[in-house]
Amino acid sequence: MSTREWKDGLLSNIMRSLSEQTDENPKWIIFDGDLDATWIESMNSVMDDNKLLTLASNERISLKPHMKMFFEIRDLRFATPATVSRAGILYISDSDGYQWRAYVKSWIANVRADKEMKEELQTMFDKYLPDTLLHCRKFFKHAIPQVEIAMVTSVCKLLQNLMATNEIKVLE
Repeated sequence: MSTREWKDGLLSNIMRSLSEQTDENPKWIIFDGDLDATWIESMNSVMDDNKLLTLASNERISLKPHMKMFFEIRDLRFATPATVSRAGILYISDSDGYQWRAYVKSWIANVRADKEMKEELQTMFDKYLPDTLLHCRKFFKHAIPQVEIAMVTSVCKLLQNLMATNEIKVLE
């Protein structure tokens, strides 16, 4: 700030690099973290119809049609109405087990097993998993915090491996 000399940041370097590539394979720029009010305001021109990032140096970098931006944030506390109106917002609640129930349903639908086995799996998940997850929340202390969907995904992968090794009867 003292010299007022411009230096590119991470986003400008990434966007410039991706916009210069000649292939049209999909490119995703994923942001994970809280929004900063000043920073996100400068992103409005990228998120509107112009799809143009204007840097403080006055350089303009365009977001090509095959390039997409994805923001994974906790809340919209620092976003202005202008920012919110430009974003497609998807809220996924982890309360009441909605996420893991949807995952289990999808996993069972795609598992290679007969109809009877799929029904039995669904019955077992419905019967045992809610109480097991509640027990884990109340009485277990994790070295690394775990969300329910991660634990359920692990259970499904373990079952998938057991099915692959024929420890559990599957459709031949």
